[in-house]
Amino acid sequence: MLAVRSRSAINGDVVVGLRIGVTLGPAADLTQLLWASGIHQNTALLILLLRRLSGVTTVVGVDTAGAGAAHPLAVWCGVPTLAAGDVLGHVDLLIECGGRAAPEAMARFRDGGGKLVSYMAGNAMALDFEALSSGLNHGEVMSQVPFDATWITPQHWHMNRALCLLTRSPVAAVVPHIWEPIFIEALARQLGVDPFFKADAAGVARPWRLAVLEPNVNVLKTFHLPLLVAEEGFRRAPDCIGQVLLFNTRHLVGVPHFDDLTTSLDLYRAGRLFAEDRLLTPEVLAHHADAVIVHQWENALNYLYWDVLWSGNPLIHNSPMIDEAGYRYADFDPADGGRVLVEALAIHAGRASAARAEALTFLRRFSIDNPVVIRSHEDLIESVLT
Repeated sequence: MLAVRSRSAINGDVVVGLRIGVTLGPAADLTQLLWASGIHQNTALLILLLRRLSGVTTVVGVDTAGAGAAHPLAVWCGVPTLAAGDVLGHVDLLIECGGRAAPEAMARFRDGGGKLVSYMAGNAMALDFEALSSGLNHGEVMSQVPFDATWITPQHWHMNRALCLLTRSPVAAVVPHIWEPIFIEALARQLGVDPFFKADAAGVARPWRLAVLEPNVNVLKTFHLPLLVAEEGFRRAPDCIGQVLLFNTRHLVGVPHFDDLTTSLDLYRAGRLFAEDRLLTPEVLAHHADAVIVHQWENALNYLYWDVLWSGNPLIHNSPMIDEAGYRYADFDPADGGRVLVEALAIHAGRASAARAEALTFLRRFSIDNPVVIRSHEDLIESVLT
């Protein structure tokens, strides 16, 4: 249990527990915000989790861009909104997650006795590397205000721990990965679609429709390896693959690298490879795909994977952190990926119910209601306060 504080560290007022703020980035449309980047779903889940912790009496969303008007993500989570410049005296612990406040606001908060935590839920170090080669010349924005602790999600610890030097944090720790199906469930209801696997269609009434949903906005998650896995699978068993849809690639048509790669493949020559625009995951699973092929590099826990597993559709992946779920192929090995793909397509329809049950059991480890997850966050907070 978190130690309940009898007096605020900021202004001396008597309080009955801990007050925590979580930063929020700019937002206009809630759906766009939640599905544009996993960090915003992570931020919302963190807020909901913090409200479950013993000794925490108040959780607020801290708007880093606005003047404190109700932020749509805070409203969705059922918490009030504060402007970043107003947190002093109202928040004991500020977790920087969904956005970064102005340096002067962070400095004023910390100088006033508040505790400041950096929550790293993305591979910032890899994006720093990429910033130079892409010509953007700007990666992670360095904070001029020291943090009291840096929390890094498990899949990013390997690379991001180097950034703890830049945050000047005396404490660096792994924070549990968290996920719930609330976002895909809500969006499926909003869209009026059924994203669940249909065993009587895939591999029975027609060949399999395969989807690649990598965002193609940085080097960590691109279409390349999933496409090569699909190509290898097609060469092994051409009759079982009806089409391969590369979502988030329509804008790449006409780019020499994309055209040269895709047109060299048997899938293209057979008329089964298609470049598609971006679609929301429930739409893809409901109307366009029976299975999803993914590939990650230093991003082994991924919300897309959980959405697919939750839906019961087969996930062909290379993540070393989820051996127990989906169908795993060896890292950067499309030949092995093709083998795993063909085997998965041969057996999944017959074991779809069992596969989804296994997936749901696996996913409970990330739940914000999991006592282990709750206790881990309580321990992390206690280490910052003491």
